[in-house]
Amino acid sequence: MKTNLAPKHIRNIDDTFLLWFKTSNRYAIVSNRIWTLISLFLSTNNRRFFLIELKRILNIGDTESDNYFDEISSFLDDLNSHIPDNVEPVKSITIPKANCVKFYKFMNTAVKVNFESSLIAQIIHPQIAHHNSSSFSTNYEEFDIFKSKDHLYLYKNKSYIGHYKTETFHFLQGRFALELTNTIHKTFINNWIATFHASTVTNGEESIMIVGDSGNGKSTLSALLMASGFDLLSDDFTPMYEDTHLYRYPSAISIKKGAFDTLESKIPGFNTLETLTNGPKKINIKYLPQDKDLPTAGSNFICKKIVLVKFDMTKSSKLLPISVEKILETLIPDSWISPNEEHALKFMNWLSRIECFELSYSDNDFAIRKFKELF
Repeated sequence: MKTNLAPKHIRNIDDTFLLWFKTSNRYAIVSNRIWTLISLFLSTNNRRFFLIELKRILNIGDTESDNYFDEISSFLDDLNSHIPDNVEPVKSITIPKANCVKFYKFMNTAVKVNFESSLIAQIIHPQIAHHNSSSFSTNYEEFDIFKSKDHLYLYKNKSYIGHYKTETFHFLQGRFALELTNTIHKTFINNWIATFHASTVTNGEESIMIVGDSGNGKSTLSALLMASGFDLLSDDFTPMYEDTHLYRYPSAISIKKGAFDTLESKIPGFNTLETLTNGPKKINIKYLPQDKDLPTAGSNFICKKIVLVKFDMTKSSKLLPISVEKILETLIPDSWISPNEEHALKFMNWLSRIECFELSYSDNDFAIRKFKELF
């Protein structure tokens, strides 16, 4: 039928099928039953033959068969629709004078960031302030971040990278993080498979990715695991390279006020960290630096497990295996995934091998113990 709507690549994972659509660089995961119906839709010559076959296989009536046809057609049309970047074309613009200049040192790499103002600096600086350097190198990578009208602009070595509406400043944060990752690891954006909205810890041999909706305790758990001897590879921004290893991004962990009391008793000096306000709701936050020096800690690790975390004081703690489908519901929407076909295949192959778990916890010691068991 509409073979142009077919997924470019398919992976069977457990009792589901993972689909990748090249035209849109979008993923979907469907049950065996749904994939059977999609396959039938794609293999039949026209609507009439599809309805005949569907009624024969499912023993259903005309109305229900028609509904199946319309739903599958709409489903595939949507998955093949490219979602526009929604970024306005860049106009000729002059980089303004920076009133707040910061130098950072990451391993042997020096970075200079020219912020138009101290207010704009607060979008980026607190997460990497612990890498602030007083030594001004003459050999450095340079970033400019400034505002023009209602957009924030990002330049690297005086070349335009992107601009983002002020109210969606998190897009600027994400792109800066990716460009800084390129700088630290001496590579280019085309070599990354994905950047995930996830935290990652390692035991020095392999890593475990931690995912979860905002407010479900990802960062607090990461801090507790770090205090228990694990190495924090990244917090809230986890890059995957073309070797499918997860790589280090050396930002501090953002800890919201609700977790202050918990961490003060676990992490020496936590109460001395500066409390900042973040976002329009003026949430109190502390930024907890990673406790491993970049030159001595490994830069990348294989990942064989993903844990979906949910902190809930009203429920008992438990760790259970879950499907990849449930992980993808959280992992995909806020992540950037390369449109490169080779990268898509590597990503799908990685997902087909990964072990997935859900950790629901109200007891921090239980959570830490279970992570030790997972490693």
